[in-house]
Formats: sequence, C-alpha cells, structure tokens
Amino acid sequence: MSAATSIPRIPWGRAERCVETTLLELVAAVSDECESEAEVVATVLHLLGSGRARLCGSFRNASLRDLVRD
Repeated sequence: MSAATSIPRIPWGRAERCVETTLLELVAAVSDECESEAEVVATVLHLLGSGRARLCGSFRNASLRDLVRD
C-alpha cells in the first residue's frame, strides 16, 4: 500500500447522545487532546454546532456567534 493511497471516509451517524457540560469543562477536555489553540476552538465549535455537546451553566443560552465574538 503506497503512501498516496487514499483512506476511505467512514460516515458518522447521528449523535445518539448529547454531552451536557460547561464551556470551561468542554474547553479543558478538548485542550488535553489538541495541539493548538486554533484546533481547540475549531473542535469546540464543531461539537456545539453539531449538537454532540450542549452547554449548561453561564453560557447555556449563548449562540455560537456570541462565543466567538471579540
């Protein structure tokens, strides 16, 4: 198998379970696995936008736009 061989994508099913967490807990957990701040931000936004994670606590009603505002 050569290095140029593409690996087929495995389709993701619908999230059966949504993790409810605070923004701080989510960022801390993702930070443990990511190598850069940009990767943390992208992953957190993906988890929230896809519905795989839902915020509770102070940011429970915040939109994604509110979370990334400067």
